[in-house]
Amino acid sequence: FVVDPEAWRLSRKGQEIHLKPVVLRLLIYLIANRGRLVSRQELMDTVWGDTVISESALTKAAARLRKALGDDSATHRYLETVHSRGYRFVADVVETDSADQPGLPLGKTRAVTVRRAVLAGAAAIVALLILAVFWLRAPQHETPQKEVVHSLAVLPLHNLTDDPAQDYYVDGLQDLLITELSQLPGLRVTSRQSTKRYRDSQLSAADIAGELGVEALVEGSLLEKGSKVELTIQLIDGRSDEHIWAERYIRETPYVFSLISDMANAIGAQIGSTTVSPGVEGVNREERMRPVDPRAIDAYSLGLTHMDRVTPDGIRFAIDQFERAVEIEPEFALAWGQLGAAHSMLGLYGYVPPRESKEKLRAAVLHAIEADNRIFIGHSGLGWVHWWTGDFDGGCESFEEALRFNPSAPYAIHGEADCLMLEGRMDESIARLRELVTISPFSVMHSLPLPYHLYVARRFDEAITAAKEMQVRSPQFSMHWFLAKVYWQQGRFDAALEEERLEFEGRGDTILLAAIDKGLDAAGPTGAMRAMAEALVSRSRTSYVDPFDIAEAFARAEMVDEALYWLDKAVEHGSYKMNYLAFWPHLDVVRDDPRYQDLLERVYGRKAQEIEQLSH
Repeated sequence: FVVDPEAWRLSRKGQEIHLKPVVLRLLIYLIANRGRLVSRQELMDTVWGDTVISESALTKAAARLRKALGDDSATHRYLETVHSRGYRFVADVVETDSADQPGLPLGKTRAVTVRRAVLAGAAAIVALLILAVFWLRAPQHETPQKEVVHSLAVLPLHNLTDDPAQDYYVDGLQDLLITELSQLPGLRVTSRQSTKRYRDSQLSAADIAGELGVEALVEGSLLEKGSKVELTIQLIDGRSDEHIWAERYIRETPYVFSLISDMANAIGAQIGSTTVSPGVEGVNREERMRPVDPRAIDAYSLGLTHMDRVTPDGIRFAIDQFERAVEIEPEFALAWGQLGAAHSMLGLYGYVPPRESKEKLRAAVLHAIEADNRIFIGHSGLGWVHWWTGDFDGGCESFEEALRFNPSAPYAIHGEADCLMLEGRMDESIARLRELVTISPFSVMHSLPLPYHLYVARRFDEAITAAKEMQVRSPQFSMHWFLAKVYWQQGRFDAALEEERLEFEGRGDTILLAAIDKGLDAAGPTGAMRAMAEALVSRSRTSYVDPFDIAEAFARAEMVDEALYWLDKAVEHGSYKMNYLAFWPHLDVVRDDPRYQDLLERVYGRKAQEIEQLSH
């Protein structure tokens, strides 16, 4: 390879290798300092000059340099990486008077030839350093014309504390920044759950932006310095992979809310947006920017990390952490809201009876609203409290209020889609849920409503497609149980039973697996459903089983009396699935029975007849 700083050129065998200017500057600086470990901070301060960048920008530039040289981080023939510290240029360097040197000795295939004028010995290094400084201070790029940004994702922040246990803390700060950015009008912000998979990703910004369907990315890093935190943030155009803006912020740890707010305001200014959504003016900034006990942020962040695992132990540990956060900081609205969300998850996943989780959700979100009624999460959670307790109008009003404060709030968008469904506006409901998938494509909680709504709309082929696409995005979550429902409604009983088998095998549920096979042998597909229902009844005597699940199995077995009995139990227990009573296709077998009409009135009240008509 030949590096010609005067011609600003890297070539090999006479063929120019095109590099971005910043990558070539990085190469020149490393050659000038060859054999020495150059710290990451030194490179960021010199190669990029006065431009503030994140650690990931340096990592990507080094990766592009390696690619141009045909190097890799394992063999490091040219560039050695010293983990978390910096880089060292390790190849041989031959300095020549000409960039074209046919007389170089054979075997110098790893040599890097550097053009010089009249330089010798140590003077050559000095001259190279002078050249490097000259180029580094030269204008690095023309100021790009700003393009309007309508969608954005905040990638996981890099933890530079040398303490892997602090990864959860940077996740918490990412969540706080997403919450602030979500208030910007006209901006769609991807959920945290869908960006966590890109931690330490080697994909380019353009590739990540393409997968998430956004126009810009925010990335950054965290460094703790005694009682202070230092956050470096960079805004990248995902369409061109070009740097837009970067800044470094340093605050005393208790003022992390102030730091996050300043970051969001600066990003909003860069993309041409005001700082808050319409109708959110008049926020008492001094009240929101007060110092916060760092222990509360620690507990909040740790709670988020464990809640993402969606396991009984993980959710319960998250509840403990959120409770600790609000005990330390009683006005921490986001922690109250997440505490409510965690309690609702225990009920939704069948880990505790629904009524227990609903009451705890209600208490938590009311505290969130009392702490700060301008934070979306309290209103969103209250919307679901209303919805799950039969106050559908109150629920829809709360969802609307949540979206006023955060147009990208996933749970509120889901709620709004359900409100549209109750009004008979199913196409609009499904369109809204497709938007939700774009906001949170890799979150199970936010992807599942779309196939569900397609199913209740009886658009079965589309429901199957949506379920399979979700399975690709979230392979850790089984969709066999859902496909079984759809195939059954299509009359594809063999396919439905195979999906049931795959589901039970995945869970290790040998009892239900044996039940459906035994029932199938005795009385065909409906016999399999009857055997499954009876096995669930038996299980409910010793552990909690959602009565609705039992009713559904009896309905598929065409056993009307038994299905209606367990639907009655589902109303008593407050089953979440009863809110969709009028819409479930698998309950068609009971719709002509007068007892079903009674159930409709108990679930929907005065709206029962209207909703029943609109659902078909």
